[in-house]
Amino acid sequence: MTRVLLVPDLPIERWPAMDRYASRLVHHMEGLTSDFEIAVATKIGRLTVDQPSTAQGERKSAPRPLPLEPSFNPSQIRRFLARYWLYPRRVRRAPADVLHVLDHSYGHVLAARAGRPTVVTVHDLIPMMMLQRSAAGLRGRVRDWLLGRLLAGLREADAWIVATDWLRSELAEWLGHDNGIRVIPYGVDDEFFLEPDQDPQIIREANGIPPTAFVVLHVGSVGARKNVSTVVAAVHGLRERGIEAWLLQVGGDLTAEQRSDLEARNIQKYTAVVGPTSEQDLRLAYRAADVLLFPSHYEGVGLPVLEAMASGLPVVTSGAAGLTEVAGDAAVVVSGREAEPYVSEVLRLAQDTAWHDDLVSRGQEQASKYRWVEAARKTTEVYRSLV
Repeated sequence: MTRVLLVPDLPIERWPAMDRYASRLVHHMEGLTSDFEIAVATKIGRLTVDQPSTAQGERKSAPRPLPLEPSFNPSQIRRFLARYWLYPRRVRRAPADVLHVLDHSYGHVLAARAGRPTVVTVHDLIPMMMLQRSAAGLRGRVRDWLLGRLLAGLREADAWIVATDWLRSELAEWLGHDNGIRVIPYGVDDEFFLEPDQDPQIIREANGIPPTAFVVLHVGSVGARKNVSTVVAAVHGLRERGIEAWLLQVGGDLTAEQRSDLEARNIQKYTAVVGPTSEQDLRLAYRAADVLLFPSHYEGVGLPVLEAMASGLPVVTSGAAGLTEVAGDAAVVVSGREAEPYVSEVLRLAQDTAWHDDLVSRGQEQASKYRWVEAARKTTEVYRSLV
């Protein structure tokens, strides 16, 4: 029987989107791969910070996990040693016929292929963009050297999986060919389509948000490419127009600069920051909000857009990179980087019930096209093409 070794990120990275991708593939492959033995190179920790070990959605390392994760203190030096030295060495020695690196950020592990066919999932081209902007000093030279190793490994793969046609064309341009690139969209967990067991309003109550407020939700990290400044400006603009708008941020902790922006606009008291939270509370947040505002400058896919639409929450997004493809005609796509168009579109949603309901209906239909079981099935087809 062909043995496929899935290589996820080390749990210490704490990258929820990458962990979700790994856990969902492992979970759904269990019933799809009678001709494959699936092994996982390291433990995929829990998806959330407070989830019981037996809860659904736990990042699974089964079936047949390999003891490849070192026990280490989460210091930067130890993290780098584990990521760039110990992990690749142990992957090289692991018995497998096919290697699948589940995150392009671990492309350097492909050097451990030892003659075996390899697959890598490319979620975005940020490492390529980073290397184009070389950093100064010793730290910058080390970063560029590590990025060079990562990208060299990516080029050596036998097959590449991407989630959108847009990313396929971008990757093909970087590789210089499109041979072996497969488009396999992400999925949406079934739970996002279902009414939660708890009243979503408890999220508002826990964060001091009035029941009458119009809640603008932002989900995910808060780095520069997420364009959180536009979210803040949009909430401020809505309040200036008489809308009782609140900002609810889930998944990230605002930077000092972003908090200063809130204070300068005098809306810090209308902002609730939840930070990393449970899957259950994330689903409640989608149900408790009035709109997802997702104005990112760059996204390979943008899982929050799909999750929001599945939850019955209308979406206003930038459409940058892969977002337009994922959203289809089921979200409001705003061109440009100015905040005012976002304010206008969100204001329309707040005031036009028919438009709001139409977007909700189209969003749930669009999200229903994305299923993890299909992602797993199509991924196993890639394995079969290599053996």
